Amino acid sequence: MKNFTHILLISVIFIMCACSSVHSLRLDTIRPAKVEYHTSSPYTTVVNNCTIPDGSSYSRYIDENGKRYRLSYNADSIPEFFAMSVASRLYERNFFESVEVYLPDSSLISGTDGITQEMQQEWDMYYPDMVHILINEIKPKAIMQIEILDGIFGAALSLATSAQVQCCIPGESPTQIIVSDTLAWYAYGDTPEMARMDLPMFDICLEEALSHLSKRVADNLTPHKRVVERFIFVTGHVAMNDAFKYWQNKQYTDASYIWEYVLKNANNAGRKAKAAANLAVYYEIEDDYATAHKYAQQAHALAIEARDVYVTEYLNAYCRDLEERIEEKITLDRVLL
Repeated sequence: MKNFTHILLISVIFIMCACSSVHSLRLDTIRPAKVEYHTSSPYTTVVNNCTIPDGSSYSRYIDENGKRYRLSYNADSIPEFFAMSVASRLYERNFFESVEVYLPDSSLISGTDGITQEMQQEWDMYYPDMVHILINEIKPKAIMQIEILDGIFGAALSLATSAQVQCCIPGESPTQIIVSDTLAWYAYGDTPEMARMDLPMFDICLEEALSHLSKRVADNLTPHKRVVERFIFVTGHVAMNDAFKYWQNKQYTDASYIWEYVLKNANNAGRKAKAAANLAVYYEIEDDYATAHKYAQQAHALAIEARDVYVTEYLNAYCRDLEERIEEKITLDRVLL
């Protein structure tokens, strides 16, 4: 059974009716890498194949009057920092036999052209068991904007980052991976200068953004944990309240019996939808994703019948996520066993 933690047990998430509430819980799920390797625990080298990005050409400072200026910063260390950050993230996953970093001379860097034929031939000859992860491009875009808010000035700094990566597995064509991310920081002051000064140092923000982006790269390259949010629905019906009491006491199977009874015998489509949605969560934490998906689909159809927009939207997304988990389980079973 997956570990999960209740994060909200008394607050109402949506208002379904006067006597209904939704209780949120978080599930720790394991998701597979986007690539499959030629062997378990392969040897890996992260290669900086990226030229120094010209982030200043598309980064901007926007003052309180809306006037735009070029936002300049030193990007010389970005490729090396990002390569080291990706390698550290991969090492922390304990998935690879070893993780090394290769920082070639600038004359050997091909950038967005990716792996060259000569490089591929050299690796096939000298490193026939090594996975090479090429970082071909890093693109950080910074926007700092000043706004007037109720007589004070606000400074917002956003850093949108993206990376193009190739995963080169021996005997296979390179896998292309593109990741992107955005982080933001805010500060306030009596003047634009005071607001800007209250922001973290730009270099610290840039390192944080690149480190966060490197986690997204690592998520594509290794099995990883993803926390997802699920809902347990409670209504004013006595049986639904009793089921939730069992759930709170960690008597999950007893709660599921009551939800099955409600689903079978209730006349109200909305109540049946919520009971079926709760059953989907129960079977998901039991790792029975196929049954969970069956109940989620049933709940979705009932929510449409009940014209419950909020529950319908949640269940639509829930069904899609369960479909992903069903597909991913096949890969995880093959990789982790």
